Amino acid sequence: MPFKTVTYGEDFLDNLKSLRGSQASTVSEALENSPSLTESHDRRADPTAILARRVENIAASGSGVSFFDLERIMGRNDLLPINFLQKGTIAASAVCRIWAGDLYGSNGSWGTGFLVSPRLMITNHHVIASADAATRVSAQFGYEMDINGRIREGKAFQLMPQEAFITDAELDFTLVAVAENSDDGTAQLTDYAFLRLDPTLHKVEPEEFVTVIQHPDGQPKQIAIRENKVLKIGDSQDTLRDNFLWYASDTAPGSSGSPALNDNWQVVAIHHKSVVESRMNNGVEEIQLTNGEWVSQQDAEGLSESKIKWIANEGIRTSRILARVGQVQMQQEGSASPLVQAFLEDAKGIHVFPGTTPRESVVASTIPPAISTPIITSEVSESLEKKKRRKPSEPADGSIRPISYYQDRQGYDPNFLGVKISLPELMPAALAFGRVVPVEGTQDNLLRYMHFSIAMCETRRLAFYTAVNIDGKRWVGLERKNDEWFFDPRIPENLQLGNRFYGNEPGGNFFDRGHLVRRQDPIWGELSEATLANSDTFHFTNCSPQYFQFNQSQELWQGLENFILTNTDQDDLLASVFTGPIFQETDVFHRGIQVPQFFWKVVLVVDRGGKLYSSAYVVSQEKFVDEIPFERKPVGEFNNFQVSVTSLEVRLGMKFSDEVRRADVYTGSSRGRELRGFSDIQHPRRR
Repeated sequence: MPFKTVTYGEDFLDNLKSLRGSQASTVSEALENSPSLTESHDRRADPTAILARRVENIAASGSGVSFFDLERIMGRNDLLPINFLQKGTIAASAVCRIWAGDLYGSNGSWGTGFLVSPRLMITNHHVIASADAATRVSAQFGYEMDINGRIREGKAFQLMPQEAFITDAELDFTLVAVAENSDDGTAQLTDYAFLRLDPTLHKVEPEEFVTVIQHPDGQPKQIAIRENKVLKIGDSQDTLRDNFLWYASDTAPGSSGSPALNDNWQVVAIHHKSVVESRMNNGVEEIQLTNGEWVSQQDAEGLSESKIKWIANEGIRTSRILARVGQVQMQQEGSASPLVQAFLEDAKGIHVFPGTTPRESVVASTIPPAISTPIITSEVSESLEKKKRRKPSEPADGSIRPISYYQDRQGYDPNFLGVKISLPELMPAALAFGRVVPVEGTQDNLLRYMHFSIAMCETRRLAFYTAVNIDGKRWVGLERKNDEWFFDPRIPENLQLGNRFYGNEPGGNFFDRGHLVRRQDPIWGELSEATLANSDTFHFTNCSPQYFQFNQSQELWQGLENFILTNTDQDDLLASVFTGPIFQETDVFHRGIQVPQFFWKVVLVVDRGGKLYSSAYVVSQEKFVDEIPFERKPVGEFNNFQVSVTSLEVRLGMKFSDEVRRADVYTGSSRGRELRGFSDIQHPRRR
């Protein structure tokens, strides 16, 4: 990287000084003596809001939130969890060394890049300035030292600018597709992790640290962990500089295109140039060397970078890069790249990559080569021994049965009530949260169980809806014994929330495995049927995170369920019930999962005369989520309401059948009727 591309003119030093009116004679003095660097950024948001957003970002990153995180971001504690190193090793596998050859292949330059999706890599514009230049680039993953100090050569991949290429000189970034297989055909790009870019702000704040993973001067992969304190984020007085953040460093300059990551391994910026210690001496700009000597800028340009005193780095903010990529993608219209579109939808949480958790910062589809050698022998040995002892039917995260176990399940019967009640239709507004998970052996992608069916959302890993038939007259009272929860083998296991989410939380487990189809609802018919139905309700596909006080409250969810079934039993009515969570973009992340704040239910019954009635409800666990340590409570429009079917359709992005809409017993306001108690419910039994 030429020296002239990493120096700053006098205007930058003047800008730093002006923040406080500093009379510092050098860049480092201006940086060190400018607390207003922090103040200028803090004025953009209320400190409480900034803290809440920081904690939300920590939770979303997949690292989990603890008391120590709060202490660290408040500057009271610098401790990091031990998994920081393990996760960092995986994150490092996404970083590659770039060789950009010239037109004739006789010369070139080194840079750094990293994967931001399963097929896209990002680096600086000044590393790869054009699609033509990208065809002469080699991206080498895994070029690093192993645990014994030996150099791993890694694997080289070609770039594929014909599949995706966006570059921007002003923000100094290039986004480009990478070949799926290595040059020698022995490795796949999916063998390496990718670092998800997150458009949200406040992933890092001044005085916190960033970690930079880099290939300086084409050397084996290196890491700077604690020499990069964030000094300033953006510049509200300068539109161009507002795209950048600055972080101090007394190490060698990081390679162009390196990721700058916060303590939760979220990318906060892409490094693009370094700041040298400089001063003006009698009208001449001088650069300081590591030995303390001052030389003219002209003389410094001929020296090795290792002799220059580097005191700060500049990176392009992640949020600004994503915004610019989105603008370019929209402008390209018909020629827009599907790879870039998938990248943007994943970053925004609209449709995340299959098998991944929304907003989780480090995504690895397989174990990267960089960590294939055991580092902690006893830990690896113990893990392998556990795998040997574990039965195939008893995975660590839950149990599983063979697919053949489900072969006779008929699922929800649309003709159960004597009039056809079709399943809800998922409209584009619902599918924006993720597509329906494909179910092996089906065309409609429905999971069929005894007397009920489920459609799963791929992104949220929860049900879009459940549908159950209830026969009160033939109901069988089976006791609840030891709960054993199962994965459903008909869909990928990683698209189901297992025991790892619900257990082993520091400070106590906050969420129950809340049944969507209530355990008692489908257990009717012959004893063999009822027994199967009872067991079928204990599938991870049929549960959603429900705060324990909410799930067990007789006044809320469980109380409403009991009221509905009791009224069905007493009058020997047939009933069908649709249930599900309400997905919102504002749903709070907890342990990498967006937890629903509201649940809905549509109840359909027929009386002895065969007349159909429907009623719809929304129940909230919002107030309970506010009690979870470090979580923010989003603002929602529902509490505990009975609502019209049509208003619920709008809220869910689903369409119920005309029969359901016509049979609605609700006659209140379009805003819904707040339920103070069950006597407020408009129910067919009282009509």
